[in-house]
Amino acid sequence: MGEGLLGNKRKQAFCFYKERGGGIVTIKEIAAATGVSPTTVANVVHERRERMSDETYRKVKEALQSSQYFSNPDGKKRKGSGTGMIAVVINSGSRDTQNVFLSPFYSEIIGAIEKEIRQNGYYMMLYVSADCDEMLHMISCQNIDGAILLSVRSEDIQRTREYLKLPLVFVDAYWEDTEKEYDNVGLQDFEGGYDMTKYLISQGHNRIAFMSDEKRLTGVNYERYEGYKKALEENGSIHTDEDYYCLPLEKNIRHEMLRRFCKKDLKKYTAVFFVADYYAMDAMEVFESQKIRVPEDVSVAGFDDNTYAKRCHPKLTTMRQNTSEKGSVAVRQLLKLVNDEKN
Repeated sequence: MGEGLLGNKRKQAFCFYKERGGGIVTIKEIAAATGVSPTTVANVVHERRERMSDETYRKVKEALQSSQYFSNPDGKKRKGSGTGMIAVVINSGSRDTQNVFLSPFYSEIIGAIEKEIRQNGYYMMLYVSADCDEMLHMISCQNIDGAILLSVRSEDIQRTREYLKLPLVFVDAYWEDTEKEYDNVGLQDFEGGYDMTKYLISQGHNRIAFMSDEKRLTGVNYERYEGYKKALEENGSIHTDEDYYCLPLEKNIRHEMLRRFCKKDLKKYTAVFFVADYYAMDAMEVFESQKIRVPEDVSVAGFDDNTYAKRCHPKLTTMRQNTSEKGSVAVRQLLKLVNDEKN
């Protein structure tokens, strides 16, 4: 299938990300809020408890924790300042339950980003955040020239852009406010989902299930699903919400769900379209364990055409994207923004 890339001693300073309103706060403001001296706050930060009451320590510690306190040892300004450091952040709500780098997509794109950054004389700082608040907190307290942000949810895009006053490039981002412009490197995901479904229909399939890893679809998953639905509607094929299956992130639970699907629902479909090759190949293993033959009993389609998909057997029908090129383009666009800001 086709592809569619769019696309020395230093002064100590402290900061934390404020939930209400955002912004960088000094240690003096923390001291004022707790009614102690800045020296006392610094002592709590460094766990120096000599000649300090337990009550004072507890009060300051709780204030720091509730404020999502963060220390910036270098005390440098928080904007692109020629440091040579680029932050790359993956926003993943599944961070604590799933190793994101098991995904061929993330491992390939991060490898391409690192190579492009290094070849341009910069350094990469990599972080996986659990949510937008953590991502903003981490980036705002670092001394970096710019950031590449992957998998930021649509509702967090504008907030991120307004809060982080430095060059940013998003990867695979979709936003609701079409009046504002953002630098984003992505695919024609709607068209990809549409084209794959049209291809399956052309092969005689009119009962096609769709599987992804979100209960409420967002971003690329939503776009691919909408393309899938559009192709079915144009063909006059029957489609209901029951044809969408949410895949659990935890592997053992996901496999149990797929085994139930084989026993209960698989007979209703002639093909299953997975939002990514990773899940398609994982499901093929489960199908085989349940004596389900691919493609004789059911056809399986994915999206990405990653390294593993090229080697799996039986061969996987998939929509190709050039993941490495996507990463390289993101870096080149970011460095253009960085250089424009310096000039």
